[in-house]
Amino acid sequence: MRTDAPPPTDPAPDRPYDALSRAEATEAVERLLRATARLRGLAADRYPLYAVDGNWTFSRRGSWTPGFWAGLLRLTARITGDRTDRRHAAEAGARLAERLDDDTVTRSMTFWYGAGPDRPDLAREAARRLLATALPGGGPIPVGTAWARTASGRREVEVDCWGPLVRLLAWSAPKLGSAAQRAAVAQTRSCLDACLTATGPRIVERLTIVDGTPAPASRPTSAARPAAWALLGLAESADALAGSAPGLAADCARAAVRLSRPPPHDGSSADDTSADAITAVALHKLPRPTRPTRPTRLPAHTATARAVTARLVRERLCPDGAFPGTHYRVSGPTGGPAPEAARVESVWALFFLLLALAIDVELITPDEF
Repeated sequence: MRTDAPPPTDPAPDRPYDALSRAEATEAVERLLRATARLRGLAADRYPLYAVDGNWTFSRRGSWTPGFWAGLLRLTARITGDRTDRRHAAEAGARLAERLDDDTVTRSMTFWYGAGPDRPDLAREAARRLLATALPGGGPIPVGTAWARTASGRREVEVDCWGPLVRLLAWSAPKLGSAAQRAAVAQTRSCLDACLTATGPRIVERLTIVDGTPAPASRPTSAARPAAWALLGLAESADALAGSAPGLAADCARAAVRLSRPPPHDGSSADDTSADAITAVALHKLPRPTRPTRPTRLPAHTATARAVTARLVRERLCPDGAFPGTHYRVSGPTGGPAPEAARVESVWALFFLLLALAIDVELITPDEF
């Protein structure tokens, strides 16, 4: 992978888009905030996972998604500034401490989105414990043994947590030292070199690290969510590593442009609305072009992000703030996974859609979450 090429320019071709007006986006934010408040009342001290036909499934520990619920409450508090919302967010963030010892890389999602700079000691402790699991010789951080992965998870890397893991490690590096930065670089090199294919938006979700070298451990897939997670990883790495590994960061930005042109998920796809929401956030997080565009023209990736969000709001967001359409394999009648994935409403889809909208109307900046 070349690292000596000049920094990328913004995707150049103009493309029509139909973004939400500020009034439309603000009204959609309000719908999601009301839905979050209702869900908070139902959840009590449990974590919402997903809903089928409006009926939510809750978990005491939150499975792999507690950071998205805590993050949704944290984002709500950031948007409203309300004292009660801040209290709920603080309580949810503090509860995450019980997940520090989980042997899984999903701790990066849990503690970046759910705690982050708002609970810096907790987030840094999570980063420290993740670093302790890194593969020898300055290698990446493996999946871990949770979720029935057993020993194989000690030598496997997945694309899903790439983005939040790099953000958490890079943010922690000033306190944790160069090991955190090296791990962020190793994670990015492994995913960039082995997860992306030369055949467009086809992603290798899982790698096996053999003698320090990543090799595919799953077949390339064109499914929506792996591509969205990969795009988010590229965008976060392009920003987080720009100072410490500028060549690698530039490679990530170029790969993100290739992956998102044409955008793999334009919001009108019936495949997975959570993937579309992740895609919108990832596009917002891509670095601005080094060569300025016309003053009246949005950067193309920002325009595309707004188009994705607009289609999701107009076509998928319900009047009551429900946001169904996540493709997910729920629990079957005997407790194991159902034979086929269902279309559900998910806590991570709610989080990413609200985050995309909040960035759209400049309630927060892309680097805050």
